[in-house]
Formats: sequence, C-alpha cells, structure tokens
Amino acid sequence: MSLVDRYRMYREANRKLNVKVMKACLERDAFMSAANLLSIAEGNAVFFDSMDETDVIMDFALNDYKVDGKNAVQIYRERYGGNELELDILDALLSSYTSLFKITSVSRREKLVFFNDIINKRCHIGLMDIALSRTATVGMLLFFRLLSFSDFNMASGVSFAFPGELESYLLRKYKKLRKKVESDSEAIKRFVSFFWLSKTDGLEMKYEEIL
Repeated sequence: MSLVDRYRMYREANRKLNVKVMKACLERDAFMSAANLLSIAEGNAVFFDSMDETDVIMDFALNDYKVDGKNAVQIYRERYGGNELELDILDALLSSYTSLFKITSVSRREKLVFFNDIINKRCHIGLMDIALSRTATVGMLLFFRLLSFSDFNMASGVSFAFPGELESYLLRKYKKLRKKVESDSEAIKRFVSFFWLSKTDGLEMKYEEIL
C-alpha cells in the first residue's frame, strides 16, 4: 500500500472514529462547557455561524476539554479500545497538539505541505494532505491539530487560515486573548484564542478541503 493510500485509509478511519467517540463518551455537560468556552453557547442552546463550526466544537470538545483529567478520546480508549488502526489513531490523538503553522513549501507530487510551527519554534514539519497540497500558498498561516504517525503526519480535519502577513499581529493578540480564557489548560487557551481570532481575522476556508 502506498503512503497516499495509507493516508486515505487513516483519514477515513479517523472520521468514523470521531463519531464513535462522540456518541460513546462525550457527555452533554462536557459539550456545553466546551461551547461556553468558545463563546457560542447561550443558556442550553449553541449558536453556529456556519455548519463548519459543528466540526470545530467536536474537535475541541473531544480532544482538549477534560473531565477529571481525561478527554473523551482517552476515556474511549480505556473503555472500548479498538482494532489496530483505531488504536494507532487514538494514540496519535492523545499525543496530538494544536499550534499556528506557516507554510514554507509544497510538494504537489508527494501530496505534502511543509510548515514551521510558529509557537513552538519547530521547523520543516511535513503534513500529508491531498487537497491542501493542490491549493496551498507559501506563507499562509494555518492553525490546526497535528497528528503524528510512524511514517506521516496529518491534520485532525479542522483548521483556521490566516494571511501570512498577520504573523506578528496574531502572536501578539494570542498572548492577550489567552489571558481571557477561563481555564488552566494551555491547550484550551490556545484553541479558544485562535477560534476567536478566526472570527475577526481569519480567511474563509472549508474544512473538508484540507482532509
């Protein structure tokens, strides 16, 4: 099996696994708490500006929001486990992280996009993404969750895109916004801050385009 075919297999399995985790282990209270942190809830209702935001809150609630120190992904792994492919994805999710990445180069033939991690100061991170490799612009900034496997990296499926010239501005705003997020978790502060920034300074982008 080629690397691209493995990527497609993992991408599809990840989509299905997210639904299984959500149905089995994401309690409504946790979902609403996550929505409140993102400032898209009022009372018992959640308000979306677009259908894409349902993917945003699910990515956030499943991976970053924790109850008694565990997120829904960890709870699912401990309770239900999975086949070899699912366990590989679950472990990648548990070790994943979000950051602001800057596109440095693109290999359309290999379906790879290369980034620098702006926040953590890591360079030359290769991301396999079939559609993004066709449309990526060098210098563009993307906030996403990075999943690492033995032979490739991929994004979780949700991203916020920003113009490259806003790099310094975004970092300054992030440092200010993170202080307003009512949480002790750095992962939550980061996701919420860049979600808010996507509302004010982000580029329009369909999440399925980077799957």
